[in-house]
Amino acid sequence: MKHKFLLLLLTVTAMLLAFAQGQHEDIPYQAVTNICHTCVCLSTQDSNHRIHQTLNCDMKNFEHILPRWPTEFGTQSTGTEIVATYSGNRIRLLQQLPATNATLTLSCRHCGLQQLQAPLFMDVPNVEALYLSWNEIAEDALTPELFRGPFKTTKYEPIGLKDLDLSHNRIALLYRKLFEHTPQLIKLNLAYNLLSELDDATASALASVTTLQRLDLSHNGLASLPSELFTKLSSLRILDLSGNEFTVVPPSIQQLGKSLVQLNLAGNQFTDLNAQSFQKLEALRRLNISDLPALSTIHRGALALPALEQLECSRNPKLELLELNDLLVSRGLSQLDISHNALSTLTLNVSSSNSSAVAWPRLRSVSIAGNPWYCSCDLLQALELVEVQREQSGGAAEARCDTPYVLAGTPLSNLTSQKICSMVIPKKYRAVDEEPPRFLRRRYIVLTAIIASVVVVLGLLIGFVVVCVRRRLKGNDYGVQPIRYTSVRGSNLSAFSQLQPASVASKFNNAASAGTTGAANA
Repeated sequence: MKHKFLLLLLTVTAMLLAFAQGQHEDIPYQAVTNICHTCVCLSTQDSNHRIHQTLNCDMKNFEHILPRWPTEFGTQSTGTEIVATYSGNRIRLLQQLPATNATLTLSCRHCGLQQLQAPLFMDVPNVEALYLSWNEIAEDALTPELFRGPFKTTKYEPIGLKDLDLSHNRIALLYRKLFEHTPQLIKLNLAYNLLSELDDATASALASVTTLQRLDLSHNGLASLPSELFTKLSSLRILDLSGNEFTVVPPSIQQLGKSLVQLNLAGNQFTDLNAQSFQKLEALRRLNISDLPALSTIHRGALALPALEQLECSRNPKLELLELNDLLVSRGLSQLDISHNALSTLTLNVSSSNSSAVAWPRLRSVSIAGNPWYCSCDLLQALELVEVQREQSGGAAEARCDTPYVLAGTPLSNLTSQKICSMVIPKKYRAVDEEPPRFLRRRYIVLTAIIASVVVVLGLLIGFVVVCVRRRLKGNDYGVQPIRYTSVRGSNLSAFSQLQPASVASKFNNAASAGTTGAANA
């Protein structure tokens, strides 16, 4: 029995070795002869004696990858890093990678990839980065066997994959155990796919990557997130959910309160943000809430984030209210962008005991252009408390007053709170600014309607009178009679024209005979 088991084990091992060495010889590989004349091969060594080798085969019209590495790379793998790129070719099937123990980074973007041969990394256990974006990969090509490492004793070894980019593909779901052989994965990009709903299997696959530090689920059409998605992702630091269909901030994000430092929610469908939106995110340093077409209000307490350093809140066409006082708890704020919104004023209430203190001592960049600012005393005082250098270059990007009328178009950099607070704005300008244009006022609309009605009635009356007069004239035969035409041959004139020559001849003969008789008598 023992001998049979050993024989079976040897047979299986031999088959696996043959499988690994053959690398699916039934599928052709790209010819490797003189490959460094076709592709670019580079080899360098840094100060730490680490060898960096680059194989650049971009845009070579290849249909397959190489079966082995160029001979110019040598055989040394310890302390060696290989960067291989096949982007821009016509590779529909990514075959098993050639064997190496070196650290590998592989890029195959814009290749039209549809299938991935499993196990892809059996002979490449130290692969660190795999970039397969802008292809046609669907979920059936992503199986758990794909990421298996070398087989040792009784199981497959894990691989060292840390960065995986699968963006711009056709992935609609993930298998539950897809990442069971990638225990070191820290970056995962699934942007621009078809993950409009994270089912149980997909959520379990993502939740199993406990080492994940960066996750990109942007532009997938997501409207909600499973509550158990982030329960085990205690190391997640960067989360990108931009370009989706969220109407409220997913409550499950609060589970990342102690680890999440960067959150991107731009391009969603929020109508407002309240004190519960970012609750418990005590470690958040960078927040992006730009390009929100439906956002109108950011309520008090929504931006009370003590660790916040950068806030991007721009290009929200309906945003009219933002509580700047919430940001006073963010003493480390260094960048503030509230440009191109619908904001007209800002208020910043600093206690009298701290009136001389700077609201944000580390603030270096503020963008407020593109808003319809009402240049009031409160606005100028708030901007002076911020104490940042305003734009001095002028031009269209500079913040300007929209109202009141006497200050319209004036750059905010030319104004001070002392000047505005002591300024008396004439009432006539306010009246013109507050009332609608004349053609939209009620009395002018009513007058226009009356005039139009009178014109229509007069036109109808005049037309009615003209019709009646014409009928009356026609009935009394005073109208214009039609011209009658007759044939020239059948008329009296024709007969006269026929008799006229005979009568003329008769008269001529009579005259001649009279003349002859007179001469004889003489």
